[in-house]
Amino acid sequence: MDARAKRIAENESRFRDINERLRGDLSALPPADEQVAFVCECGLLDCAQPVVLTLAEYEAARADSVEFVVVPGHELPDYEDVIAANDRYARVRKHPDSAPIARATDPRRPGAS
Repeated sequence: MDARAKRIAENESRFRDINERLRGDLSALPPADEQVAFVCECGLLDCAQPVVLTLAEYEAARADSVEFVVVPGHELPDYEDVIAANDRYARVRKHPDSAPIARATDPRRPGAS
């Protein structure tokens, strides 16, 4: 894996950690179908855009450690594939070379860092 792929995977994992904390804070508040602003989990260093999705949509992406949610247009095709998209968000899956970082840093995975 090249240095850029590693940095992108690590950045996306950090953003996922932020969203996990946000999800925990919101778990008792909105219904599953209400839209919530999460942090875009893209690998772009200067991104500060929110990605809007329901808690159910967020949970669907979190079912797999190598999936992330990003603002449409923030996909990085050299490092990930779009597996679902709409006007609010794109769900991306890391390529196999950077998937180990995504798995190892998944806060829902036992023993993750």
